[in-house]
Amino acid sequence: MTDAQVEERDAGREATPPAPPDVIVISDLHIGRGKNPATGRYFNLEAFFYDRDFERFCRYICDDAAARGVKLRLVLNGDIFDFLRVEPVDPTDEPDRVEKRRRDRTTPAAIVRIVAEILAGPPGLARGLAYVLRFAEEVIFLPGNHDLEMQWSSVQAEIRRALLAEVESQAGEEAAKRADQRLRFESWFYHEPGRLWIEHGCQYDPENSFTYLLRSGLESEAASVHQAEYDLPLGNFFQRYLYNAFGHMTFIVPSSRANIRYSKWLLTHEPRLLLRVLKSHVPFLWQVGRRMARYKGPAKRAMQESHEHELSALAESSGLGDKLRSIDALKQEHADAVAALRALGWQLTKLAGVVLGVAVLSAGLWFAGWLAINQLRLGFGVKTLLLLIFNFLMLFGLGVGATYGFMRSAVAVSPRPLRRAAQRIIDALDVPIVTFGHTHDEELWPLSRPSGGRAWYYNTGTWIAVFTHDVLLPRERVQFTFLRVRGHEAELLHWSPGRQEPLPVILLDEGTRDLRQLGAPPTT
Repeated sequence: MTDAQVEERDAGREATPPAPPDVIVISDLHIGRGKNPATGRYFNLEAFFYDRDFERFCRYICDDAAARGVKLRLVLNGDIFDFLRVEPVDPTDEPDRVEKRRRDRTTPAAIVRIVAEILAGPPGLARGLAYVLRFAEEVIFLPGNHDLEMQWSSVQAEIRRALLAEVESQAGEEAAKRADQRLRFESWFYHEPGRLWIEHGCQYDPENSFTYLLRSGLESEAASVHQAEYDLPLGNFFQRYLYNAFGHMTFIVPSSRANIRYSKWLLTHEPRLLLRVLKSHVPFLWQVGRRMARYKGPAKRAMQESHEHELSALAESSGLGDKLRSIDALKQEHADAVAALRALGWQLTKLAGVVLGVAVLSAGLWFAGWLAINQLRLGFGVKTLLLLIFNFLMLFGLGVGATYGFMRSAVAVSPRPLRRAAQRIIDALDVPIVTFGHTHDEELWPLSRPSGGRAWYYNTGTWIAVFTHDVLLPRERVQFTFLRVRGHEAELLHWSPGRQEPLPVILLDEGTRDLRQLGAPPTT
């Protein structure tokens, strides 16, 4: 073919539309302040120790996209920062002082200081994000239940300031100006019509959802105090007011239903710590609950007005209209911070009821056995031997039951509510890909599109240590998982620091029963 023929062909052919950018989604890094400069050691509540690995990961995704000649978007899908895991105050403080100092850490000024310390802490964090801002098309922050204050403009301004300063130090002032246009904050979700929907997913977990998620209009000092206390999910409540007092744990279980698992672990490994924390913190939990209940009316009105106003504006600006309202209605509204003490009391009541029931049943069985043995026409020695054997069997049975009750595992967060929500979002928007984070468990689940064909729900897991795994898989304790979307296809991967490349996440089939319940086609 001659040059003239090529020019003639190209002139008559419509321009090929550009390929959509690659989208990389990560969530749940739970980054804290890193090392304490005064001691050279990590802060006591730090759970993220992988900033250098994160920096190498950021360089890889940019270099890979450049080598393939495609654009790149990085979506940071909630709980990237952890504003709940702040250093505990002295447990010997008086309850009112403890309560007040914890509450004061939730104001906008306090959160801005924490953000500044986080971005000045782990050195690889800011360097990695700055590198992506230099070469990617966009970097998008979404809020999670541990960093919901990302909706506030002052917090966003501090993140922007710190990251652009790092870009300028790497590549100069002009690069920082270009990067400024690429940094974006969303208050709830990221949506590409016909392609994907991304949000943190805490709204579909019954114990970690907010009744009023959208609250950027409540950024004043007075309003933020109400925000921090009312409409606080149970998981956030226990993290802030109880779990932080346990000190350093490299795992975070994102559900208050994990109370028993925490208690078992602490009772086995740190019984003195468990008793000391309960003694010092339980007295003021009731005071916190009473004050929250007292502020509930005024705070609810302010939050409801803010949420409805922002929801209306977002429904219009996104073009989703009533579809967005229907997605907002999927949230689980079963528990807030006012109900936290009730839930804890109910758990203790159930435990006491189980113990009492077992005691009454055991006493009844023992008494019935004793009467039955006495009715036998046997000698005293034989009856004594039978009674000893019976007592041994009773004690053995109680011991086995108690061991089973203590050792048996419980699921931290059920995956079904999030799967159901993903299917309903697909039904509303007809997108082939929905991805959440929040649960800290990687997940790949087939669903169906209303227009026909297969859709997929992904959960991107976490970059920190997972508390326990109830299945035996050939995997590392820390996975560095992320979702990569190329075109209209997605793949759940984990970053391998040793190989300096991503590898597939290993997941096993769960069978078809749950698939049929969701109305999804079974895997083949």
